[in-house]
Amino acid sequence: MGSIRSVSKHSLRAVAVTAVFAIAPLALLSAEDQAVVWTNGVNVSIVNGSLQKTAGCDGCDDAGAVSEQQLVQGDGYVEFTVGETNTLWTAGLSNGNTDTSYGDINFAFLFNGGGWAAVYENGIYQNGGDTPYTTGDIFRVAVVAGKVQYSINGQLLLESQTAPQYPLMLDTSLFTLGATVVNARIGVPDQAPPPSSDFPLEKDGPGNYRPRLTHDQILNFLPANEAKGVFNFPAPYGTTAVRLTNASDCGGTDCLAYVGYSYWRNTNYHVGRPEMLIFLGFDRSAGGPGPSLLSYDKATDQVQNLGPLFPESSTFSYATGEGWYFSGSQPTKLYAYLVGTATLRRYDVLSHQFDSTAALDLGACRRPQVCPSDAAYIFQPHSSDDDKTHSATVQDVNYNHLGCVVYRSASKRPFKFYAPPQGFELDECHVDKSGNWLMLLEVNPNGSVQNRIVDLRRGTITTIDDLNGSLGHLDMGYGYAVGADNYNPDPNATILLKFPVTSTTRPVGPVVHFNKRWDIAAANHITHGNAVAGLPPESQYACGSNASRVPDMADEIVCFSLNPNHNADGSLDVLVVGPVMTDLDATGGRDIGGDDYTQRPKGNLDVTGKYFIWTTNMGGDRLDAFIVKVPYQWLTQ
Repeated sequence: MGSIRSVSKHSLRAVAVTAVFAIAPLALLSAEDQAVVWTNGVNVSIVNGSLQKTAGCDGCDDAGAVSEQQLVQGDGYVEFTVGETNTLWTAGLSNGNTDTSYGDINFAFLFNGGGWAAVYENGIYQNGGDTPYTTGDIFRVAVVAGKVQYSINGQLLLESQTAPQYPLMLDTSLFTLGATVVNARIGVPDQAPPPSSDFPLEKDGPGNYRPRLTHDQILNFLPANEAKGVFNFPAPYGTTAVRLTNASDCGGTDCLAYVGYSYWRNTNYHVGRPEMLIFLGFDRSAGGPGPSLLSYDKATDQVQNLGPLFPESSTFSYATGEGWYFSGSQPTKLYAYLVGTATLRRYDVLSHQFDSTAALDLGACRRPQVCPSDAAYIFQPHSSDDDKTHSATVQDVNYNHLGCVVYRSASKRPFKFYAPPQGFELDECHVDKSGNWLMLLEVNPNGSVQNRIVDLRRGTITTIDDLNGSLGHLDMGYGYAVGADNYNPDPNATILLKFPVTSTTRPVGPVVHFNKRWDIAAANHITHGNAVAGLPPESQYACGSNASRVPDMADEIVCFSLNPNHNADGSLDVLVVGPVMTDLDATGGRDIGGDDYTQRPKGNLDVTGKYFIWTTNMGGDRLDAFIVKVPYQWLTQ
């Protein structure tokens, strides 16, 4: 106890715990967590689902328990979310459980209840891990590439010089009577053996060509009689997918609106839950009931249509749902807005209630000091994963794009407005998942695209022009973007652009994916909804999809590592997940504009990276929605 008392800021308060493990940095993104099963408890009880010290000496480290689940190999992490301010305790990763003392925990954070936390390894203070903390801060102890790392809110504090020994478990030591460990969770990764063949992993560039599937061929492997449910794609794919919709959802019409876009999540934050919630737009103008909620049981693959999200009397019931998306952290909250309005709102999909205050209200932006006087509507909104920062294109009453508005709820001056430079028009803007960076895509009359990247904390702006690697179709991670480099010498290349940008001349970022030929753009619409805070992008992956009329190659859902040095020989791997199944010349998808837009998949990844959702006409007369299970283990080998 002396080493704790002698440095006053190195003691603990109670923390709400979440623990997630994975078998490798990429698998880490996909492991689903589960409630901890406590074992070997001493002087503790389970109170309202939490581990609580209920006996023993007040102030002594004579209470605790460990998780029954263990990490037996590879990488992983445990997380603690600060929940109460007046108790002293420790928690972290441990190779065993000799006793209840804090010195028995191999890698731990220690909180003093006075606003300071520190790193202790087997009871010994480690210099460099001190940090202030407050309620809601998230602390992580992680094993990454064989090294233990300590972080707060995604920011790395310290990397240990001591190698971990397996197995590892969640271990706790509680000092204060009443100290609790709330919502303790541990993620156990998929331990499926690696597939035996070399498919679906192949190399970028010229290679195998797979034929398009006809409508009849597709019907042969889908569930019989157009039923919803699970099926397997035929060889050479072999992946598992689930049909989500059929004619019954639309009264027999072609009413399903396309999945909104690759960067807007149609699936909720379902980590640690048995079911996934899915929102789809069944267009009322085409005979549908309006935006609706589906549930998908991850264990049984059962799909259920839970019905419309809004009553027929609501204006929102007439929306297609394009531009709507689930929160990156709140399981039941959906962001929704109406074209020609000024507010972005959060809607609870189970209680069918809007939050009392808008997430972003353009009307509250001061005119003309911040926003232009003619600012009227918002369009193309985006939100950070913590729901604190939002961006949107600003329109006037004639729907002309005026610029981009950013609202940061935690800032003293919450609104910022970014007008395009002279000679350019804003195409769209996109806040990253951390809420710290903004990407502006701006075009000139010649069609050239420039990126302006804004550091929202410091106000600095960096510009990249088209020829030097500005991004086209893209998605954002935590402090980086993944997108199309239209002038790259590799066919339809995708690059990784990290912030802050270190160079505005080519190359601005490494190529992480490219295609077989210039007329094939497999990953046209990039999705990275599985981005994880605190992990380098090189330990993560993205996916993409497209539909085309290329005669000798099927359109496919593909995924790829964001590590350009993943292979020693410099080659890049692409994971072929499954066929898109779309025929742009079929009638399904209501291509009224004749530009194929409503028929293209534009699918998006869920938060775990294990599920990809898209819409396809299957070469027929109606659009339907599917999810496919991503065999991400290929990217972790």
